Amino acid sequence: MHNIGNYTSQFFANIYLNELDQYVKRVLKIKYYVRYMDDFVLLLNTKQECINIKKKIELFLYKNLRLILNSKSKYYPYKMGVNFCGYRIFTTHRLLRTSNKKKIKKNIKNWNKKYKANKLIFKNAIQSLNSWLGHSSHCNSYKLQQKMLNKCDFLFTSSTLNQIEKNLVIDIEKQGKLF
Repeated sequence: MHNIGNYTSQFFANIYLNELDQYVKRVLKIKYYVRYMDDFVLLLNTKQECINIKKKIELFLYKNLRLILNSKSKYYPYKMGVNFCGYRIFTTHRLLRTSNKKKIKKNIKNWNKKYKANKLIFKNAIQSLNSWLGHSSHCNSYKLQQKMLNKCDFLFTSSTLNQIEKNLVIDIEKQGKLF
């Protein structure tokens, strides 16, 4: 089962970082700014503008909120995509982060192993799988979703249904020969 963290921490992050939101929008007048909990993205025109704004934000956070930016805080050209909230966001499309793809593959392998050993808790696996499907549905991932679903031995997938259909046809043909 996945844990999304303490709800009060999320609530307080929104309240506490409202100061940052107001500063970025009203003082710095950044048009393209998005924040989710303690992650935020700004879209700016030039590298130099990024450098200048980052310095101002670092100073504001330290002086007013006693916070420092994570060492992962960097600026990137838009062509690389924006890494935000589990996606790599480009101007024309969204993709899942590679780590997200690796995690679902690992989970499916684990679920299949438990299924074969009759130890799979279906409810938990289905909830987790549905959560991933919901998350991945917000990006260009249809083929990936189908591929992952077809790897789940504990589900009726299109390949499973095709095999059942073939077996039924064979059984019907055998029964026809008996009469």
